[in-house]
Amino acid sequence: MRSYRKCWVSFLGLIILLLSSSVACGKPGYATYKNGEMGYAISYPSNWQVEVSEDGTKCFIVSPTRRASVMIDVAAPMAARDAANRWIMALGTAHNELTQFENEPRQDFWDWYLSYDWEAEYGLYHGEAYFKQTEKRLYKVDTAAFKNEYEYHKFNSIISTFKLLGR
Repeated sequence: MRSYRKCWVSFLGLIILLLSSSVACGKPGYATYKNGEMGYAISYPSNWQVEVSEDGTKCFIVSPTRRASVMIDVAAPMAARDAANRWIMALGTAHNELTQFENEPRQDFWDWYLSYDWEAEYGLYHGEAYFKQTEKRLYKVDTAAFKNEYEYHKFNSIISTFKLLGR
């Protein structure tokens, strides 16, 4: 009888070990979108939806409430600083009230970073944009949500999963 129990305990321990190692391979509750043609992958909450443009240069990942999103834009290569300035100009043109907080180079994976708020028809939003320049492309990953809900969406976790493929 003891030998039988020992076997079951060992078997259950093995199952738990296998399950824990598979969870460690990916973020629980997250799905991954890969765009091989544009050369990137990103993980996002599994209950969010992904919409991709026909040419694959834009990927819109939106929360179930549509009150939070991540937009990935892939463009021809250019300096990240120039792309950031163009993005700020586009936002300023689209929205009357735009407050810029940060517009600066980064010393990590990202080459440039923006932080800003804007007033829209439905309220005050907060956004952050991250820029990565490569020899072949420029990547912009832009986050947006209602200002008072921004921290709830854990955008830092999503941004940290962005990876370039085939490097």
